[in-house]
Amino acid sequence: MVVGAPSSAHAAHPAGPVAAAPPLAWAGPAAAEEGESEESGSASASAWVTHEVVPKETYDSIGERYGVTKDEIIRWNKKKLGAKKWIYAGMKLRIHARKPAPPREKIVYVVEKGDTWTKIAKRFDVPVKHLQAWNPKVPKGFRAGTKLKVYTNPKPPPPGASSGGSGTGAEAPLPEFHVRSGGIGVGKPNRGRLLKGVQLPASDMVRILDEDKVWGTSHTIEHLQEAIARFRRDTGYDEPLTVSSISLKDGGRFRPHSSHQTGRDVDIRLPRKPGAAKGEAPSSIDWTLTWKLVKALVATGEVQYIFVSWSRQKYLRRAAQSDGATKAELDQLIQYPRKPDTNKGVVRHSPGHTVHLHVRFTCTPGNSRCESY
Repeated sequence: MVVGAPSSAHAAHPAGPVAAAPPLAWAGPAAAEEGESEESGSASASAWVTHEVVPKETYDSIGERYGVTKDEIIRWNKKKLGAKKWIYAGMKLRIHARKPAPPREKIVYVVEKGDTWTKIAKRFDVPVKHLQAWNPKVPKGFRAGTKLKVYTNPKPPPPGASSGGSGTGAEAPLPEFHVRSGGIGVGKPNRGRLLKGVQLPASDMVRILDEDKVWGTSHTIEHLQEAIARFRRDTGYDEPLTVSSISLKDGGRFRPHSSHQTGRDVDIRLPRKPGAAKGEAPSSIDWTLTWKLVKALVATGEVQYIFVSWSRQKYLRRAAQSDGATKAELDQLIQYPRKPDTNKGVVRHSPGHTVHLHVRFTCTPGNSRCESY
């Protein structure tokens, strides 16, 4: 909580004027899509998801992943499966998941010195024989630098991540963040300043690249920490997120940014897949975790916009669909597939935002000196 008072002003670098949108809070678990009813006896948190079969998967392994049976998978997909009921790599199955499971995705892993088939398989929680089957042309005695095809096998967050391990289903409480009051933004995001700014504190939650560039309003710093704590609690993710830029100590012009002038704009690097090669390739980003980070940010109720390049929003939307988000929730939160110049969604297009989120927090309630555009 902020120990006291107001906060700052909006800022980003969209291509043109952006119509103001009210801050939104996450609506909660997705319901079954239209035309599909919930199975009797399933958990209230269950949701329809689309699962793309990866090589070597079976009905049993898919069923275990989502807490369903082989017979149920066949029943839900009987038209697609036909009389033989065969499944194959690339087939998309509709599943009424009783437990959450991030989608499996194909990545390229670059072998490091000291790696073995067993070590890599353990790292990604896949059978050694599957890893070898996905890479039939790779010799058993591979060398560092060899590229391997891997189908990731991310697990649902542990019960303690969202329930505190109590077994009651109640969410573990978020920590309180005591932020000095009085830090406010004055003016517009691209033409303003920061008064009595608050520096984002170092912690195990964040990796700060330059302490001189992470000054924000009291309001922003409080809710940024709240969102990251929520993300970590709900996913079990324990790596620090990299925060590269907020504002300078007194705000104002912050090159090369066209905004970041009032302590309300935050750049957060997207979480990457384990072992993924560095660079801007979409395949290197963990879009499931990115989606959950977006949800955690929106859940604060204090985020006005999140800027992501339009071409990358399609990956975010797919991850959200796999996570069970309804079409109404997707349309509310993500601009894609609507055109990049439409004023729709909390997540909106801004060029160059390919490996980081640009998050714009709202003005502090009662701060009449904070402006938007």
